[in-house]
Amino acid sequence: MATALSEEWLRAAAPRVNDSSGFGRISDAFEATIVFGVNGADTAATFSDGQMTVLGDPEYETWDIAMRAPEGTWRKMLAETPPPRHHDLIGAWLQADLVIEGDLRLAMRHLRPLKRVFAVFGEVEN
Repeated sequence: MATALSEEWLRAAAPRVNDSSGFGRISDAFEATIVFGVNGADTAATFSDGQMTVLGDPEYETWDIAMRAPEGTWRKMLAETPPPRHHDLIGAWLQADLVIEGDLRLAMRHLRPLKRVFAVFGEVEN
């Protein structure tokens, strides 16, 4: 089992996001490079034209938003029934240990497609 939100895990999850009609419908204007961090390891992914592409190591990538948390936090957020404070991005950011950095206005402006990404992520085997 891959670590939740690791590069391996994100590569397995990307086709599900890309096949999600719900994501495609609500993300037409969503363009961003997001760094997902877990246990100190970061992976970059781009979102454009309703598609997610995993780039890998973000060392030489320009990113817009970074979301970092311990694996336990990601697993709680992706659980079928998340515990309190882990029910969505805002809850985990404000009340748990999810760190969101970068262009927060962009993140809030595109909160709906971001929430859809995490809904699809929740369907991936953890």
